[in-house]
Amino acid sequence: MSDDLNLDVYLPRFAQFLLSGDDARAFAKLCAVGTWEVDAKHPIEASLCKQFGIKKQADWPLAPLALMGEGEEQKTGYWLLAHPVHFVLQRDYFTLGDLVRLSTDEVKSLSADLNQHFAQEGFSFLPSKAGDFLYLHVNGDVDVTTFLLSEAMGRDVGKHMPSGKDGMKLQALLNEVQMLLHDHPMNQAREQNALSPVNSLWLSGGGRVESMNQSAKELSVQFFASDIFSFGLAKWAGIPCQTLAAADRALKPAGDVVVVTDNHDLERDWFAPLLQRLKKKELKALRFHFDVHGMTFTLNLKSLDTWKFWRKASPISSYFNVVDA
Repeated sequence: MSDDLNLDVYLPRFAQFLLSGDDARAFAKLCAVGTWEVDAKHPIEASLCKQFGIKKQADWPLAPLALMGEGEEQKTGYWLLAHPVHFVLQRDYFTLGDLVRLSTDEVKSLSADLNQHFAQEGFSFLPSKAGDFLYLHVNGDVDVTTFLLSEAMGRDVGKHMPSGKDGMKLQALLNEVQMLLHDHPMNQAREQNALSPVNSLWLSGGGRVESMNQSAKELSVQFFASDIFSFGLAKWAGIPCQTLAAADRALKPAGDVVVVTDNHDLERDWFAPLLQRLKKKELKALRFHFDVHGMTFTLNLKSLDTWKFWRKASPISSYFNVVDA
């Protein structure tokens, strides 16, 4: 076995794991012996972009990358992710409720209605092949900064609206969308089925395809993932994106490996096996990148760390102290 393998494991939506209360002894051991870094300013998608050499525009250009991942032909202009959301009224502000999951038919129907409504205003919507969300295309130049869904969860959405020169233009768009969605047939059907209605869209991850210059350095990395954003990253970088099922075979030779997990049985599939690989000195460096409320927590580990018997495990949640932004 080689000890020259560098492994980065990205864990999106990790807060769901923390809330599950799953028994994770191997993970608790890894948390205790490793070294922690916290990046409160960058969500996990930004960390992935930086690792692949993608530069930030006003936003990290997640919408163009997702379009690449879906194999869509991209027009010039500005693209944004548009997630259907349900705003919940607190005492004096709105927050984002539980994530809204629309069917493919609902996404297509909503996209068609929005396109009809905004046909004369330079806005057009495209349903994602993956379902759940839409793309917003804006003709011409756009100067706007947004927040990802993960960055706004649990916080006052009024403080996380689009900003910048064209921020008010997009906020006006959202106001029209909210009026259109009020008493919309799709929402009437959802409420009859005890499902949360969609009362707004969340815009994020904007960018221009033509501003995404190819990386100057050639990447030499094995990449394993199953989401369209990762597929787009791989296509942009000119490297294959392999299935997660094949990842285990890649952890034996030397080199750099990047994995974006699907958050299934993390203890069984990742934490316990990788702890054993560290003990056997099969890894030179192991880095876990956790997405928690729009922040990236990174755990750095090396084989020698597993011998730190004096490091006692603390409750797992204590390693993920969240600072409200």
